[in-house]
Amino acid sequence: MKPPAGHVVPVISALAVAMAPHALSLPVWIIVWCVFMWLYMLVQIKTGWPVPGSVLRHVLAFAGIIGLLATFRVQIGADAFVGLMAVMAGIKPFEMATHRHRMITVLLTYFIIITSLFRSESLWTVLYMFVSVFVTTLALVRINHPRGRFRPGITLTARIMAQAVPLMILLFLLFPRLQQGLFSVETPGSGQSGFAEILSPGSISRMARDPSVAFRADFDGTLPQTRGLYWRGIVFDRFNGVQWHPADRPSFVHSRQRDLTGSVTYTIVLEPHKSRWLFALDRPVDAPPGARLTTDHTLFAGRPVTRRRVYQAISMMDTALKKKEPVPSPVALGTDNNPDTRSLARSLAKGLSDPREKLDRMLAFFKENHFTYTLTPPLAKAHPVDDFVIKTRQGYCEHYAGALAFMMNVLNVPARVVGGYLGGELNPYGDYITVRQSSAHAWVEVFMPDKGWVRVDPTLVVAPERLEQNPDGSFLNSSGTGAIPVHKRLTFMLEAANLKWEAWFTGYSFAAQKELMAQLGVDTARGQWRTILLLVSLTLLVLALFLRFFLHRLGPEKKDPVAEAYTLFCKRLARIGLVRPLNLGPVDFLDQINTLRPDLADSARTITDLYIQIRFAKTHSSALTKQLITHVRQFKPSGRAKTPSHKWNSH
Repeated sequence: MKPPAGHVVPVISALAVAMAPHALSLPVWIIVWCVFMWLYMLVQIKTGWPVPGSVLRHVLAFAGIIGLLATFRVQIGADAFVGLMAVMAGIKPFEMATHRHRMITVLLTYFIIITSLFRSESLWTVLYMFVSVFVTTLALVRINHPRGRFRPGITLTARIMAQAVPLMILLFLLFPRLQQGLFSVETPGSGQSGFAEILSPGSISRMARDPSVAFRADFDGTLPQTRGLYWRGIVFDRFNGVQWHPADRPSFVHSRQRDLTGSVTYTIVLEPHKSRWLFALDRPVDAPPGARLTTDHTLFAGRPVTRRRVYQAISMMDTALKKKEPVPSPVALGTDNNPDTRSLARSLAKGLSDPREKLDRMLAFFKENHFTYTLTPPLAKAHPVDDFVIKTRQGYCEHYAGALAFMMNVLNVPARVVGGYLGGELNPYGDYITVRQSSAHAWVEVFMPDKGWVRVDPTLVVAPERLEQNPDGSFLNSSGTGAIPVHKRLTFMLEAANLKWEAWFTGYSFAAQKELMAQLGVDTARGQWRTILLLVSLTLLVLALFLRFFLHRLGPEKKDPVAEAYTLFCKRLARIGLVRPLNLGPVDFLDQINTLRPDLADSARTITDLYIQIRFAKTHSSALTKQLITHVRQFKPSGRAKTPSHKWNSH
């Protein structure tokens, strides 16, 4: 049976709007699949082409499953789930002949809308979801009232959504939240963005042309000085001759620093990077919920960051740690790698015993021997430090940091490499800083007996301008908006609005809800609070339904002549074997009358059209009501239906 033409366009429109956010991330064949199926159904309305039957639909479904397995194999994640929903969305318009199937298709569309949060939780994504929900709800109204006018349908849709928004906000704030969030779906197979846990020549220079956002930082007050924007992430303190690695098992700080004089507090909105390292200004002194502070002053999360994460951090901006630490051992370098650099370091430091003097001598060597800072250094070979220090003398920050740390450890001065970011882009409208992957940086920490670990950036010896500007040449400490182009100002304003949204929406976590409950006087230390929240949420939902559907019935019940007339119409049809099931609407019932008793089609259509116009189009007219009653009284069918009613009464 063909689906009614008036139902196809609204449903396909809703499906297309819901699928649009996934168009760039889905495989091309799935996009072609959906577009072809939908276009076929739209053309079928005009041409009368046959609608695929049950056998062909099952073949198409099987082919779609085979395609999904070939594309995603056995990986279960956001891409595979959205792909499955898209394949189903492509086929569903073929089976909309009954009202039940049309309703199922609309419900599928709502589920597809939710999957937009798998990709992004930005303000623009949520606003688009509201548009998509509006279009889908309008389609729902249309399939239940196909002969109604378009403008009243829009009004009804807007009223439904307006009634739902307050309840949605209450459920968002009060419904018990999961520790990890509802939409923490990892997308398998996608590449890791940001720092890898191995530092080798070229690993950071490859990120220098990546403009994607690593994180944003919103400060609780005055922004720190530009020269202090070193964002600490990973400490590399093991070397195998070619690559630097972090410790296998980080050790953690068990006591917090109490003296926070001079500290800086800020909020980080971190993009997913599938690692457990969190970034903070050098150096963080406290860990946010769900993370721990390591003894080398990095933040280590309890689980990999596979979704956007919002957290608050506190940092001390001094380049040396105030707390006394035991003297560490130099990094074990092995004995059979980079021999020329070893000999050079010992030669340069000959006769020196003070670690500070040794450090100054190494930095002077980089400054005085024509080293070049470049994004395209030559490829490293078997002894990468020798190749850089002795031969090419061309490198990016990881070359300089790795070489200096290697040379200091050769001289028995403990040194390690720190990976993170340097600088960022100031948004003058939001007073926050955007740090991009292109700002990735590496520097060195050298242990001084009187100061502890001291930050040293050898890159600045060769390229001091790197401290004041980003790799693309833009200056971090630019202020004001007068010299900023109009399109850039608009971008800044939109990004500032989006950051505030993400900090609130994404940051409203399990811990944030507990804090809100504490402010409302709910004791979250006891286990009953989740039950209380659940009961409150359910109570609000039931109360809303009660007010919406039943409260108006408390008054005296009035007779409805329109309903009485249509009931009489149905009773007279039942006498001749045309029984209308309770779940069958007037439009579908009319279709069955046309099929089983064509001789009654004209009279039944007149009565049905009048009933729909009065009941659903809200056209309250005593003249129309009188016409309906008159036609029903004159409607006196006889004979029996061609087919027993039990064969068509389930839809």
